[in-house]
Formats: sequence, structure tokens, C-alpha cells
Amino acid sequence: MRYSVIASKYVKALLIVGQKLNKIEKYGEFLSFVKDIYGSFATFFNNPIVKPEQKVLVIKQAFEEIFKESPDEAFLNFINIVFENKREKFIPQMQALYKYAAIDIENKILVNVKTAVKLSDQEIKVINDFVEKYVGKTPVIEETIDESLIAGAVIEFAGKMIDVSIKGRMDKIAKEVFFLRKG
Repeated sequence: MRYSVIASKYVKALLIVGQKLNKIEKYGEFLSFVKDIYGSFATFFNNPIVKPEQKVLVIKQAFEEIFKESPDEAFLNFINIVFENKREKFIPQMQALYKYAAIDIENKILVNVKTAVKLSDQEIKVINDFVEKYVGKTPVIEETIDESLIAGAVIEFAGKMIDVSIKGRMDKIAKEVFFLRKG
């Protein structure tokens, strides 16, 4: 996905505020929630007749219903600026960019793990320990289920890919057999 320069500027501003207020993670949750609301009611939020204040009010009310709290003034100001400047279509990009930028700022590393079945807590701990020892950063695991792997996992982080899946091993054997026949 190509990210817009506009989205990255908004994310940078929100990260600066989040860092000063020690709310980087909280703002990430809030922005994710706003993205979900925006996705569910895009027709309403993209309607030019609806005033920005009404859109922000709907978001604030959704927060109060779901979270039983209202976001702080700084986050509401951010959302208000997004809608006043008619940048709401960039909210999904902002959320994705914020997620990755926040991981980097907090000296963490994103670890993509594909498995055939959901990982147990013990397996997650093993992966966490391995990655932390390997790169010296706290891992943030993003787990994806891919039944075609049969068993095992494919782990990606810091530009590395470790394939310990049955499918990966079978593909490797198939390549070796192909090259033996060809040779």
C-alpha cells in the first residue's frame, strides 16, 4: 500500500503529541477505533453536507458508548482537524502508518508470524524470546492463520524470513528434486 504524504504528516503530529503525553499506545487504539467507525459509516463521514462538528460528535458519542469514556482533548482536536481539513478519507492510511511508526518509536519490532493453527501462549513466548535475543528489541507479534502451511510457522522480522513450515520444507524438497533431474 502506498501511503500519502498527507497521512504521514498527520501521523507525525499525533505521534509527537502522544509521545509528550505518554499516550502513544492509547492513541493507536483510539485511531484504530476511529478507522473502524469511519469504515462502517463512510457514506455519512464522506457526505459534504454533514458538518465536521457533527462528524466529530458522532465519533465522540461512539467512544462514550463503546469505551465508556471520551478521548482526551488532544485526540479530539486531532480528529476535529482531520475533518475540518476534509482529510477523513486518509483515516485508514493514518491508522496503518501510526501503528508502524509507534512500534518504531517505542523501540519495538514488528514480527509477522504465519501459522496453520493459532499459537499457544508458550509458543508465542518462545518466539518473543528468540526475536528479542536476536535483535534486542521487544517484539510485537502479528499472527496470521494460513492453513496451507499444514504445520509449523513462517516468521518475518527485521528483513529476515524463517520458514519452519511443512509446506516450506516440501517446497524445498521439490526444488531439490527438480534440480537433480535437470542436472
